[in-house]
Amino acid sequence: MKTTMLTCILFIFVTGLLALSGYDTSAPVINDTVDPTLSILTPNGGEAWYIGDTNDITWTASDTNLSPNSIYLWCSLNGGTDYLPLAEGIANDGTESWLIPSPQSYNAKVQIKVSDSFGNFTQKASASPFTITYVPLLAPTGITVDISNGVDAVISWQEVTETIYHTPLTPDGYIVLYNETPYEDDQFYNFLASVTGLSHTHYNVAQSWDQMFYKVIAYKDYDGRMAEVLARAKANPELKFSLADIKQALVSASIGGEK
Repeated sequence: MKTTMLTCILFIFVTGLLALSGYDTSAPVINDTVDPTLSILTPNGGEAWYIGDTNDITWTASDTNLSPNSIYLWCSLNGGTDYLPLAEGIANDGTESWLIPSPQSYNAKVQIKVSDSFGNFTQKASASPFTITYVPLLAPTGITVDISNGVDAVISWQEVTETIYHTPLTPDGYIVLYNETPYEDDQFYNFLASVTGLSHTHYNVAQSWDQMFYKVIAYKDYDGRMAEVLARAKANPELKFSLADIKQALVSASIGGEK
């Protein structure tokens, strides 16, 4: 009798709870787990940008839930080891003007980050390094080679007095390189001499070679690195220090026009 009564009481209590409860279906909850798409257009590697100029960093970025002011920009002068902020929380309009700073670098990169309102983000850096240098000098003109004595080659050229923007600038000197073939690749042009004048004599070359090709570069040594590189080339002439080697060794220095 007691057991039956207890069961009835419990049944009535549970039934009462069900009578007091209710439920409904909420609207669908969107859970975005897809990262935004991002492509860096410029600088993405190989560009030469000059200190004091204003250039545009450009990109494309998209996402169905892109946050307002979702773009962050950084730059690196050492190939991506360290980055400095350029802009934070800017609109995704695909371009940002950048006043190119010093110092120089042959190993610069930019990095861009884009995020959406769900916390997904994509971050990319330039595919390969680009160059930041001072405005280079014009290439030397009027290059001539005199082998009238049948022994030596006397290379001469006109003085360079301007940058490629035609602003006045006096070179610190000229680099003379030689090549035994007509190929224009920098790795085939080897260091011959660095001079402050407007000519250089390649001794005894006419007795050994039927043909020889020369390149003359005007340079401005802004940070002293060029002097170090040229001293190394002079000290080891047997190594055939190429133009490509010079550019690689400079890293953060600038060379000027070449012809």
